[in-house]
Amino acid sequence: MLRNVYLVGIVVVSLMLAAGCKEKGRAIEFTYVRPPQFEMDPSVKALGIAQFGGTTEADKRWGDIASDRLADALDEYNKRFQRYQLVDRKRLKAILDERDLQAAFSDSSAAVEAGRIAKVDAMIYGQVTVNARDERGTRATFDPFTQSMKTVPKVTRYVMTSVNFTIDNVITGETLATVTVMKEYDSDEDKEAKGNSVARALGFRHEDLPPRDQLTSHLIDLCVREFVMRISPHEFTVREELCGSKSEFVKRGNMLAKAGDYAEALEAYQSALAADPEDHGAAFNAGVVSEAMGQLEKAEDYYTQAFNLHAEEDYVIARKRVRQEAANGSNDNDE
Repeated sequence: MLRNVYLVGIVVVSLMLAAGCKEKGRAIEFTYVRPPQFEMDPSVKALGIAQFGGTTEADKRWGDIASDRLADALDEYNKRFQRYQLVDRKRLKAILDERDLQAAFSDSSAAVEAGRIAKVDAMIYGQVTVNARDERGTRATFDPFTQSMKTVPKVTRYVMTSVNFTIDNVITGETLATVTVMKEYDSDEDKEAKGNSVARALGFRHEDLPPRDQLTSHLIDLCVREFVMRISPHEFTVREELCGSKSEFVKRGNMLAKAGDYAEALEAYQSALAADPEDHGAAFNAGVVSEAMGQLEKAEDYYTQAFNLHAEEDYVIARKRVRQEAANGSNDNDE
């Protein structure tokens, strides 16, 4: 089983607004390498990806796109982890066309037959369902010119994308995994999102509605990525804003952390705590750099100290994360 894991700490400059004691413009990112959720037998190496199907013509078109995205995503992960060997979907289709077989199928017997012809260990196939609609109505808004409320048109856009993935072992005929991933977009909820707006991520203004096809494409990407993370080793990146402080020790520590000097930064935060044992921000920052160095037990102790000094949600979330990673078998990289 792939060992989970190592940590890589990187410091990036953030443009996000600070929250609580968090310092604007300074954050640390660290990456966990996690094993797949479904552990495949090591003998399952060569994968064939079928053309995904759908009930409607539109669903079939999106199914074709989903299978291409899946091949691209697995290829990207394989460059990093070397877990699978992929059979190009177009080559697979050509092989099946020679035998007058469908390139898209929805049952195990057809998948196994196609896989044996293509000489792969397992076949991935599936179905895509897309539901997209606009609901038109009105809303009340304040008119600054008339100093009164007025009614204006309102459009609510909703897109739901569901992708069913199935993996069959070609040798045994066994279904190794069946996963359905569903992602939704609701423009009303998206406009209420804080810092995680889909519209903003797609390059649109907060008040704009992205085109339905662009939203569907984005949601299919999310479905595919989630599935790939279940069957392949993958990286998971955590981003933490550092706490600011008037303490010269904390300022020094933040500068060192930004430069990637985590061990020296930790010493600076420890000095800040020695000078002021109530400095919860220094304790939290010490936890962040400890986690970035892979010292999960030490990070948990600092996060606990920060939370005990000041009950802030970010502190307990960070502590829960390192506990989960430790339980997952992450390796401590003590320096």
